[in-house]
Amino acid sequence: MNKLSIMLTASASLLLASCGQGDFLHADNAVVNLSPVEGNPSSGYMDLHGGRVDVELVGVTSDDVLRMEMHETTEEDGMMSMAKLKSIPVPAGETVKLEPGGKHLMIWGVGEGSKKRGLLTMTLIYSNDERIEIDAVVRKVGEPAPVADE
Repeated sequence: MNKLSIMLTASASLLLASCGQGDFLHADNAVVNLSPVEGNPSSGYMDLHGGRVDVELVGVTSDDVLRMEMHETTEEDGMMSMAKLKSIPVPAGETVKLEPGGKHLMIWGVGEGSKKRGLLTMTLIYSNDERIEIDAVVRKVGEPAPVADE
C-alpha cells in the first residue's frame, strides 16, 4: 500500500467515526398493529430522527399494502378527530414520534407475506428526495410490543 492510500483510508475512517447517529436522517422502532376487523385499516408507528437539516416526511410506501396514508389524531372541544396529513415536519437533530393519539400511519390491506414474516418493509420519502427503507414489526392486537434494540 502506498502512502496516499494509507492517508485516504485513515481520513475516511476518521470521517466515518465522527458521524454520530444524530447526524443523519433515520427511523426506528417501527410497528404495524394489524386491525382486528377485516377490511379496516391497520395502524403504523415509529420514531423519525432528524439529520443535519430540517426536512418533511412527504410519503410512505410499501409493495405489500393496498394503501398507506399519514394521519394525525387531534382533540378539539372534547371531540377526537383524525385528519390526513400531506407531510410531517422532521426538524434537524430532533425526534418525531408517530404514536397512538398523535401522528401515525393508516394502512389498508397488509399482505399475507408480511403477516407471515412478521415484518412489513416500508419506504419513507422525504422532502429532500431521500428515501429510507425500514422494516416494521407486524403484530396482532394484544401482542406485546417488541423490545427496542439497545
